Amino acid sequence: MAGCETHNATGVVELREDAPLTASATSARLCADGPRAIVGAFAALTAAVTVALLTQIYYGDYEVVPHGSVSSSAASCSRAGAATLLAGGRAVDAAIAAALCLAVLAPHRTSLDASGSLVYWEYRSSRGQGATVVEWGGPEEEQADHETNVTDRPPRLLMALSALHDRLGSKPWTELVQPAIDLAREGYVVSESMSAAASARDLLGFTTGATRTESALADYLHTLVHNTSKELCSLWSCSSRVRWRPGSFVSAGSWRVWSAGPGGEEAAAALRQALEPTPADTGNAFRRVVQSLLEQKQSKSAASQPTPGGVASGLAIVDPLDTYLALVTGLSVPFGSGPSVGGAWTKDEPTAPLDLSPAIITDDHVCGTRYIIGAESSAALAEGAVGALVEGAAAAVDSAESAQGAAAAVDSVESARAVLLPTGEVVLEPGRGVPLAPPGATAVPGPSYPIASELPLPQPALNFVQQRGDALLSHADSRGGGLASRF
Repeated sequence: MAGCETHNATGVVELREDAPLTASATSARLCADGPRAIVGAFAALTAAVTVALLTQIYYGDYEVVPHGSVSSSAASCSRAGAATLLAGGRAVDAAIAAALCLAVLAPHRTSLDASGSLVYWEYRSSRGQGATVVEWGGPEEEQADHETNVTDRPPRLLMALSALHDRLGSKPWTELVQPAIDLAREGYVVSESMSAAASARDLLGFTTGATRTESALADYLHTLVHNTSKELCSLWSCSSRVRWRPGSFVSAGSWRVWSAGPGGEEAAAALRQALEPTPADTGNAFRRVVQSLLEQKQSKSAASQPTPGGVASGLAIVDPLDTYLALVTGLSVPFGSGPSVGGAWTKDEPTAPLDLSPAIITDDHVCGTRYIIGAESSAALAEGAVGALVEGAAAAVDSAESAQGAAAAVDSVESARAVLLPTGEVVLEPGRGVPLAPPGATAVPGPSYPIASELPLPQPALNFVQQRGDALLSHADSRGGGLASRF
């Protein structure tokens, strides 16, 4: 059984004697020996069954309950990933299909040349080893390319996905690239946020509601399906560009936060400050998160360190073998900063850290709650998760409150967030009411934040999958306009 062994009696029939023994010489003799023999036989049987069950639990194979989920900022990309899982693929296979789909459908957030941060954990088989972090791109790679005079390089996202597939993939590379090719040829509907981002950069052809095709991108991807990921990695020198390392966690109350990327590190620190010591309520925890994020930003500014920025697209995946994958890919500016390569893809050349914030958050219970989160900024991760963690801590203690914890996860993601403006001012998102607050409250306790009249699109989204025991809950943040897919 996936994740955790549980047993539910679906039909229990009570067996009883309708004619109990009566006092007699015969019954006295039977009561002396017969019941003892029966009890002894049942005791022996019980012991044998117990030994067999313990042996199966500790040394046997899991009984796999089919389940899986993909949550992203595009319904079609979530479905592409879930379809890959249903076809027998693993988490990495689903991530490749979904990430390439997003590179076609959301070019204002990600692209074939996107940098990325990933947290990967084969939770069932490697729970004691912890998660693995994989990263690529960013200003570090850009600087290295300039120092070595590299001008002709592969698109970063494609290169990284090839490396991931070469090491961890199970489905044929061709099958995983084909959905993106089909989408690029058939076209997609331009969203309002994409149109706004294109208008800000004076890009034409992105009218809201119009159908847009990407034939040059489809042709380019088609040239790659005849190669295996191993061949592509050999050609592109993936090993020198993709950075693998063991993950590490930050304790935040009763939770462990495994994160990646500069944004993930900031969010983990903010969650720790929010949950230690235990907050009085969700409103108090929210204010601590905002204060921590503000202090970290001010500290970087005082030290003349760049603050993570850019745009991003996040996805979260759980596969039927309880492999957890949180991936966020992003660009320094919408649609990329560099020149177009053959009309197929546009280079991105970040000069500052990108605010990529994937995370896996677990509690200390073997069959407890785990969150796999693709967050598109540190604020989205910290502010969007804190309410779920506060309520989830109670649910971990009292299983009757697990439904409340699940609802809190969705409410926490969709609630208004505090946005840290470049001026140092903190404002609330318009149109989403008040942030997390105690029941019955109309505002978060403490000094109030002004509500912004408007904020530029797109706003960072948080997409997650929650697993508690064998039950999956998945949700795609409405800010990203996506929809999660699960089975």
